[in-house]
Amino acid sequence: METKPIIRNATIFEAPFIARVVLAGTDMLDIEAELPEEQQPIFNQLVDICRMADTLYSYRNTRIAEVGGQIVGALIGYDGGRYATMREKTFGIVEKKSGLNLRQNAMETGEGEFYLDSMAILSEFRGREIGKQLMIDRMEWARNNGFASVTLLVDKDKLRLRKYYESLGFGFREAMFVFGSWYDKLEKR
Repeated sequence: METKPIIRNATIFEAPFIARVVLAGTDMLDIEAELPEEQQPIFNQLVDICRMADTLYSYRNTRIAEVGGQIVGALIGYDGGRYATMREKTFGIVEKKSGLNLRQNAMETGEGEFYLDSMAILSEFRGREIGKQLMIDRMEWARNNGFASVTLLVDKDKLRLRKYYESLGFGFREAMFVFGSWYDKLEKR
């Protein structure tokens, strides 16, 4: 029997799963792939960032999808008005620990927007509309909390994913160069 997912807030203890969602969202690692040994320090640093309260990838910004007691996916989203402050903290930690300067990236979001940052679903649970349920959960929350729009970035080469977002009512807003690639910023008002 198909079990409907429970959508809930993440806890600090789920930071390792959230870190995998971030890596999957940036195409650095499939959510279920074994972590290469050389990426372990980056992963550990990201887990620490996910455990913090006011970072971009904080557990506090994450909604979890759970089926039968198993975490099967997550979506990170937050108030775009808090983006600059959280970005400075997050990117400052990365730069201090690894020397990597991420501050040259475009500002992905801003005031009045609820920004959907990263989402990933375990492969055996894809196609069951769990991602859609996470998206709807966040879009409804944003609408109920007075946000003018919900925004996200989609890789220009991921046409199928873009079509999926368009089916949820998102439309093109602008092109952005972030993390070394061109993305389309999509918006739902």
